[in-house]
Amino acid sequence: MSEFDRKIITDAITRMLARREHSFDEVVRKLKLKGIDSESFMPILEEFRHADIQSDMRFAESRARALYLKGKGPRAIKLDLQQYGVGEGDAERALDEIEPDWFESAKRVKVKKFGEFFETDFTLRLKQKQFLQYRGFYQEHIEYAVSGD
Repeated sequence: MSEFDRKIITDAITRMLARREHSFDEVVRKLKLKGIDSESFMPILEEFRHADIQSDMRFAESRARALYLKGKGPRAIKLDLQQYGVGEGDAERALDEIEPDWFESAKRVKVKKFGEFFETDFTLRLKQKQFLQYRGFYQEHIEYAVSGD
């Protein structure tokens, strides 16, 4: 590989990571979309990873925090991180790092969508529960959010 090719690849990776954190798999995918051969960029990307310029853990933390603030539950966040190629261990550590209160988050999401009142009608409560399940919350978080306490 020529020095010019190396500079182009390095610049492409640097521009990506300067805007926001990216997972390793995401960088690989984007470089392939640009038509860059994986044999050319893989050693350079490994250098970035080894120098801790690219970090799946930092990506997982920032992505998990953003999704948590948008009202997503732990199940949805784990699935999202998985789609970006983040391992289960990194996803768990990222969720621990943001120190979430899933019960209060589920309640906030429920209140924002349905209001603060306690729903007594079974079908309307079921609708609330399904909505929270869709948002990625676990059953204990959902029960807490829709309970009258």
